[in-house]
Parts: sequence; structure tokens; C-alpha cells
Amino acid sequence: MRDRLPDIQKAGAQLLVVDPHESWPAKHFLKEVGLETGEVGYPLVLDPTHVTSATYGVAFQMRIHTELSNRPATFIVDRHGTLRYAHRAKAFNDRPTADEILAELKKL
Repeated sequence: MRDRLPDIQKAGAQLLVVDPHESWPAKHFLKEVGLETGEVGYPLVLDPTHVTSATYGVAFQMRIHTELSNRPATFIVDRHGTLRYAHRAKAFNDRPTADEILAELKKL
């Protein structure tokens, strides 16, 4: 999604990522992929208490390795706060492509 950020912004949307961890695992993951927190290019919201994840129905629904984890999901919320698109993963790598998200944005 980060590579397609200009296309997402051109569609009048903003990318926001919610990570269900404390800050140190999020920073560690960014370092693993060669980024610092200021280089991401979009807001990264940390949700260690899983309030946001629970609100969208994805908290602790998937077993990854030996732990329960939040279910990966993609949502499009319009400017009025109405949920317009929801994709809740059935597997950890079950995520819509950037092209699929852009197609959904064009429908709005």
C-alpha cells in the first residue's frame, strides 16, 4: 500500500494503519523492513489495548504460530464515518491488493 500511496491520495483518501502492539514491536518491524517511524508516509496508530480492533470485530480471532492474534483487515470509512468497505482476512496473508482498494475507492 505504501508504494501506491500517491494513487490513494489522488483518489481523495488517506491511508491509516492500526497496529495492535506497543511502540517497541512496531518500531522493530519497521527497522526489519528498512524504515524509521518518520519514513512511513502515513499515520500509524498503535492499539495495544485492542479497542480499535475490537470495535471493528477483528481482535484475537486468528491463531498465528502459538498465539492468538488480531485478524488482518482492511476498511474504507468515508468522511462521515460510515463504513463503506470491509475485508476481514481468513488467513494472515489474505489481504486486498492496492488495485482492489483503489477500485473500491472509485465506487464512492
